[in-house]
This record gives sequence, structure tokens and C-alpha cells, in this order.
Amino acid sequence: MEKVELSKDQLKVLKEAFDAFDKDKTGSIPTDVVGTILELLGHTLSEEELEDVIDEYDEDESGQLEFNEFVQLASNYVEPEEDYDALRKELREVFMMYDKEAKGFIPVDSFKQILRELDGAVPEEELDDIVDEIDADGSGTVDFEEFMEVMTDRDPNKES
Repeated sequence: MEKVELSKDQLKVLKEAFDAFDKDKTGSIPTDVVGTILELLGHTLSEEELEDVIDEYDEDESGQLEFNEFVQLASNYVEPEEDYDALRKELREVFMMYDKEAKGFIPVDSFKQILRELDGAVPEEELDDIVDEIDADGSGTVDFEEFMEVMTDRDPNKES
């Protein structure tokens, strides 16, 4: 497994998880809760894998992990964050392929076609639901920000 450079948001999540299990505020957590924390992060390890991981990071064999040891351990299990700007650029190119006249929007039929190409298994009524949700004003078009919201599962108007 390769180590991931953690973002501020990811570190904040790890700190919150760590603090939740550092009930006595000693600055360390018992190694027996590491498995639980990793499960909360979406990673289930076997007893053996967990023991190996703990042995590797609990160097003084105290049965406790300090926050920096925990971060080193957890960074092996955190997904790298996508480069949002690069993703936005790629999606802009896809959008422009369908917005041939550079109007700043595409018809909902073209948008449905993009979704079909991405995942041919999406039922037609689900596509209609997505379109209805994104085309709330009933214009029959999708602009780039709406397109980005669907493609990245982000609302540009909300703080993340």
C-alpha cells in the first residue's frame, strides 16, 4: 500500500475519530480500537492483518498509539482526494463536445446521452429523475455548473 498525502479535511476527520476514542484525553488511543476506527473509514481487516499493522506502528509496544502514529497508520487506508481542478477541466472538455455552438448549456437529451455512455445500465426512469432534479427550472437544458454537480456529486453553492 502506498502512503497518501493527507489533506486538511482528511486530517480533521482522523483527528475527530482519534479524539472520539481518546476518552481520557491522554493523547493516545488503545491499539484495540484501531480496527474499529478503520472500519468506520470503510476498511475491515482480519485479526491477523490488524495485528501486523498495529505491530508496525506501535513501535514501543505500549498498546497505545499517539496521534502521529495513528495518522501514519491511517494514511495507508485513506483514499487520495481527486484533484478537483483537473477533474473540472476534463468534464469541461466533455461538456464542450456536446455544446458545439458554445451556448453554455446542452439539451437534456444530450445530457442523458452522456449519462448513458458513462453507465449503460442506468434505467431510463432513473435518467429522467436525474434530469428532473438537475433541470429544476424546466428549461430543457443543463448548464456547466449543473453538469458538474451531477458528475462530481457536489453542489458548487454549498460549502464542502
